[in-house]
Amino acid sequence: MQHLRTTIAALLLGSLVTVASVHAQPSPTPPTVATFVEAPYPPAAREAGREATVELEITVGADGRVLDARVLAPAGDGFDEAALTAVRQFVFTPATRDGRPIAARIQYRYRFELEEMTTGQIEGRILSRTDDAPLPAVEIVATGVAGGFRATTDESGGFVFTDLPPGAYRITIAAVDHAELVQDEEVRSGQAASVTYRLTPAATDLDGGSFGATATIEAPAREITRRSIEASEMTKMAGTRGDALRGVELMPGVGRPPSGLGMIIVRGSAPTDSQVYLDGAPVQQLYHFGGLTSFVNGSLLQRIDLYPGNFSARYGRKIGGIVEAELRDPRTDRHHAELDVNMTDAFALVEGPIDDRTSFAVAGRRSYVDAWIGPALESMDAGLAAVPVYYDWQAIVAYKPGERDRLRLIGYASSDDLRVVIANPGGTSTSRDRVGLANSMTRVRGDWTHTWPGVEQVVSLVTGVRTYRARIGPEIGVKGDVIDVFGRADWKATVTDQLALRWGVDVQHTRSDIEYDAPAIRQVEGNPDKFARPEEVDRTHYRGVGTFFRPAVFAEAVVTPVPALELVGGVRVDRFDEIAEWAVDPRATARYTRGATTFKGGVGRFSQPPEEGEALEGLGNPDLRAQHAIHYGLGVDHELDERVSVGVEGYYKRLDDMITTGMSGARDNSGTGRIYGLEVAGRWRPGGAFSGFLSYTLSRSERNDGGRWRLFDYDQTHILTVSGAYKLGRGWELGSTFRLVSGNPETPVVGSIFDGDIDSYRPIYGAVNSSRNPMFHRLDVRVEKQFRIAGYRCAGYLDVQNAYNRQNREGTAYNFDYSERRDTPGLPLLPSLGIKGEL
Repeated sequence: MQHLRTTIAALLLGSLVTVASVHAQPSPTPPTVATFVEAPYPPAAREAGREATVELEITVGADGRVLDARVLAPAGDGFDEAALTAVRQFVFTPATRDGRPIAARIQYRYRFELEEMTTGQIEGRILSRTDDAPLPAVEIVATGVAGGFRATTDESGGFVFTDLPPGAYRITIAAVDHAELVQDEEVRSGQAASVTYRLTPAATDLDGGSFGATATIEAPAREITRRSIEASEMTKMAGTRGDALRGVELMPGVGRPPSGLGMIIVRGSAPTDSQVYLDGAPVQQLYHFGGLTSFVNGSLLQRIDLYPGNFSARYGRKIGGIVEAELRDPRTDRHHAELDVNMTDAFALVEGPIDDRTSFAVAGRRSYVDAWIGPALESMDAGLAAVPVYYDWQAIVAYKPGERDRLRLIGYASSDDLRVVIANPGGTSTSRDRVGLANSMTRVRGDWTHTWPGVEQVVSLVTGVRTYRARIGPEIGVKGDVIDVFGRADWKATVTDQLALRWGVDVQHTRSDIEYDAPAIRQVEGNPDKFARPEEVDRTHYRGVGTFFRPAVFAEAVVTPVPALELVGGVRVDRFDEIAEWAVDPRATARYTRGATTFKGGVGRFSQPPEEGEALEGLGNPDLRAQHAIHYGLGVDHELDERVSVGVEGYYKRLDDMITTGMSGARDNSGTGRIYGLEVAGRWRPGGAFSGFLSYTLSRSERNDGGRWRLFDYDQTHILTVSGAYKLGRGWELGSTFRLVSGNPETPVVGSIFDGDIDSYRPIYGAVNSSRNPMFHRLDVRVEKQFRIAGYRCAGYLDVQNAYNRQNREGTAYNFDYSERRDTPGLPLLPSLGIKGEL
């Protein structure tokens, strides 16, 4: 008994000591979740409407990170794996004892619940572009947040998608004998998007077909101004020779370049201040030599967008405007072939499916103007022999492994070679009178598009080589071999009905091997002596390699606080490694829609590094900095009806740190500039017998590079363009384009002085750009007749530029002592007769 009492007393005493000890120590504080990661909802379970709770055991380290996680009570159907993936990314506020973090093991329940979602819908009609006739029994596929949805049009061409989860959707429409349409739409909770799609006939209807064209619908603009015209519409414009990219020159805000130069002048900016993109990759040369033909055929283009100012943070390294051409996917309905032969060149295209998921397109073009222009000039005893040759090709393979993925491999190349021999007064040529120019570009691009619920990703990589050669007699020679690499990744996410995000990475790396034996790099714009003879200026001899690494990141947020108002804020951060400079460019736009009227405005900062070679030591000035511009814009658009729209926009650009020739004679950033104007645009969209547009620009572009303001070389006060096409019936179509543009400024020669050192006269100039060429005007006409041969669709066409042979003055030439002058005319009447066919 005593032993039992002793034992009980000992146990009781031990318990009391233990309890006292426990109460004497501070209790541990359990860990809490600091960073929660949403687990992906298993698709099969979502479709089945199943919910679940997964019980887990999580070991949390003293640093708050998850050391281990395991499932205690499995739920199946993919819930366990999804929960483990999520919790292993959790970050905790660690458990503590006596204020110190400690490791702990806890149990955690991860609950999967289906949200009550208010759905939206897309409803609309599908019509033929030629006569607005409804297209029945056409299948439409909407791919987006929760997979793919299908619908078929009824007898009236109508369709509807109901109960669509909110988010972005890609609409794909494939109709028999019509070009495939691919369009992005946005579905919002509790709202019905009403749309009308018009498809272009691809192999039927003599009056309305467009060879190789792809129908598109304009997407909502994220910039203050985006002007989009379908490639099929541009090929019908008179004066373009059926080249869709040539139609860019006719848009509002785009100036007229001198004949044969093929430059892009956007809102009074220098040609080098604007950039052309092909599927997101910059290209240096839009046109072949002579400016008559672009480097990529319009039959492979889906859409061409012009951003004359206040463009998105996706684009950078330029302070002018942006032109982006988007390649379409090859057709998948059947195999197609297209051939176009005219007086200048010949073009061929083959495309079609490889299997159910893969399609291809191969196209090529080669000029043969060298076969007749050289002999023609010799027969005319013109004292000039020119041999221009160009070719280009494009190849596309598109693969769609599933509804959420698209892979593309694209290759394209362009080459130009121009050799000119100028006879001297004695009738014989010398080596000094020989001019040779050659450019080439070859590129390969791969891109991958993938969609998750509410998120789209596009990753692309482009690499290629460029070469350029210039030789003018024995004195001047320039040679460059360039390797380009462009990498880009874009993400778009629909967060809520009121918020969408876009962000990405944009990397450019260029390596240029340069040989330069020519006059020293100097200011060209605003310099009357830019064409001085080689012996009159200093020379530079350079051999070296330039490396240009330019990474950038960008982000944008699209906020829609109410359905009528859209606010876009973005920022772009660029690094210009060759000049060791960062650029941070914020941008913002706003759009407010009331009925058929949209008010818009925007402001943004834009930065541009020196051109290749300008900042290389030994060739240019390594102390040069980036140039900057501030864009302001305010405008209004109004839809008169489904096909007719008008718009007015005012703009102002302030240019700072412009590269110019400073007081010391060296290149520096002492220049400034200002550009302001008003644009009026009207458009009658295709859909009936008539289509066309009107644009008028009133502008002024000035520079200050010597303490006083002067006109920019390509300042054009008035730019008026009227273009239209009319289907006459029975396969006939007539189109015309009229342009009326102020003449470019020029610097007058007021006298001359004899220079004994060079045994020649030098001109004495008046004020820079103080006079102006006469008003430019030109009428282009296009006639096309479509017909069939053995069941194949064909067309003959005549495209006449400068139909009434207006002798527009492009410049002035002087005699040896500048006492006499004569006008240098531009493009004469230039017909292009051709035939094309498609099967």
